[in-house]
Amino acid sequence: MGARLVWPMSNFIVFACMAGTAIISLVSVNKYITEGIQHAIGENRAIKIASLITYSIPFSITADLTADTGGGQGLAIGVLNLAIVIPQVL
Repeated sequence: MGARLVWPMSNFIVFACMAGTAIISLVSVNKYITEGIQHAIGENRAIKIASLITYSIPFSITADLTADTGGGQGLAIGVLNLAIVIPQVL
C-alpha cells in the first residue's frame, strides 16, 4: 500500500473513532443531564489528587529528561501517552 492510500484511510478511521466518541458522549451526558456528571469525576478528594499526579507528573518528568536529547521529546511523550491510554482501553 502506498502513502496515497494509507493516509486517506487513516483519516477516515480517525473520523469514525471521533464520531463514535461524540455519539457516546452525547448519550452519556443526556443520561446524566438531570443529576449532573460530577459524580463520574469523583467527589473523593484523594481520587482527584491521585488523578492529577498520574496525569501531570509523568509528562513533566518525560519532558525534562528528554529536553536535551535533541528531537526525541515528541516520541517519548507519544510512547508515554500510549502507556497511559492502552490500559484504560483494556
